[in-house]
Amino acid sequence: MVDPQPELFPFRGAIKEKSGIRIVAISDAEVSKILAIDEGHFVDVKAIETSPANLTRAIAALSNAEGGELFIGVDENTATKKKTWRGFANQAAANAHLQVFEELFPLGTDYRYDFLWSEHQPGLVLKIQVAKTRDIKTASNRKIYLRRGAQNLPVEDQNRIEILRRDKGLSSFETEPVICDPFVVTNSEHIITFMLEVVPTAEPAVWLKKQSLLTVRMRSRRLQLLCSLLTNHRRCCQSDAE
Repeated sequence: MVDPQPELFPFRGAIKEKSGIRIVAISDAEVSKILAIDEGHFVDVKAIETSPANLTRAIAALSNAEGGELFIGVDENTATKKKTWRGFANQAAANAHLQVFEELFPLGTDYRYDFLWSEHQPGLVLKIQVAKTRDIKTASNRKIYLRRGAQNLPVEDQNRIEILRRDKGLSSFETEPVICDPFVVTNSEHIITFMLEVVPTAEPAVWLKKQSLLTVRMRSRRLQLLCSLLTNHRRCCQSDAE
C-alpha cells in the first residue's frame, strides 16, 4: 500500500458517484486552471481520440516515476499551444478506455478516476490521479515507461530497469548475485575467521549453501556468490579493529 499522490488540481464541486467513479462539477475558474496546464513531469493532458493503448503508456510512466495526474478530454493546438475543453459525450463514451485502464491500473489506492463536468464546457474530462507505485508498471504493449519532463520514455535497457527496481526498493546491491570462483570466497581470510565463530563448526562452502549465500547456476555450472556483503562486513570490522 502507498500514500496517494497529493492532487495537483483538487476540485471541490458537487459530486455524484457511479461504479466508484465520481462526477465532479467544477467552476469556470477551475476549468481555466486545467486549460492553463503546462505539461510536465507530474501532469499530462490528452485528447479523447488518443487510443487507450497510448494512454496506458502515460499512466505507466507516471506510476514508475513520482506519480501525477492525467486529463483526457483536452485538445491542444500544436501551433499556438492553446488548450480547449472537449470531453467525452457521456460516461459510456469512455467505457473502452476504462476497461483497458481497469485491467492494468485498477481503481483503488494507486489510481483514482474522476469525471470533471462544467455547465459551460462540452463533455466530461476524465481525470486520472496516479500514485507512485511500489512495483514496476507496464503499458498494454508490456513495455516499461518512465515519466521524464513531459515525455513518457521507454525503459528497455536492463541496467536502467535494474536502477528503476532499486529506486522502488524491489532490489538492492546487497542481494544482487556476484559471479566468481567460489574458492575466492570460501577460502578467504574473512570467511575462515567468521567460520571459526560459527557453532556448530562447519565447512565454509557447506554453511554458505545452507544460508542461501552460495548457489549453483545449473546452465553455466558457475557459482553465484551472494556473500559479498558478509565479506565486506568482516573487512570493515577488521579495519575498525586496526
